[in-house]
Amino acid sequence: MFDISALKNTNGPWVFQTEDREEKFKFTDPIILSGDAMQTTDDAYNERYKKLRAPDYAGKNYNALLEILTDLEWIDQKEYVLFFQNSENILIKEKRTVLEGLIETLSSAGEEWSKPINLGVAWDRPAIPFHVIFQLKEINIKSEFDYLPVIIYK
Repeated sequence: MFDISALKNTNGPWVFQTEDREEKFKFTDPIILSGDAMQTTDDAYNERYKKLRAPDYAGKNYNALLEILTDLEWIDQKEYVLFFQNSENILIKEKRTVLEGLIETLSSAGEEWSKPINLGVAWDRPAIPFHVIFQLKEINIKSEFDYLPVIIYK
């Protein structure tokens, strides 16, 4: 059974799947993104950057996304949980490798946030929890998210 407190710590894994609705995760103050609004690459960047309130200069590639995800100083939360609703619709008009790249980038962001920065510079920070939850209508059907750990909130 998944321990929901895992979303409050910095340990991996950082990316999960669930059938539960976002209401179950309100204790984490999640950033809600719509999978329905992310069917193409351009739409996906637009939705992510709008919900993350990313700067206008944010590029539309995975390196730029990782840079934005590992900064987020303009949001300033004690922990970050990105909750993707209707995830089966994310990037459905693109090749599977595009979704795989997104999941890999999100996991890399979680790993980066799990490490404190202690360089004696302005951007020093402690390790901060960063997790991603892909909400699916049904977990038992074959999907691109099959290999991700499952969260069942009880």
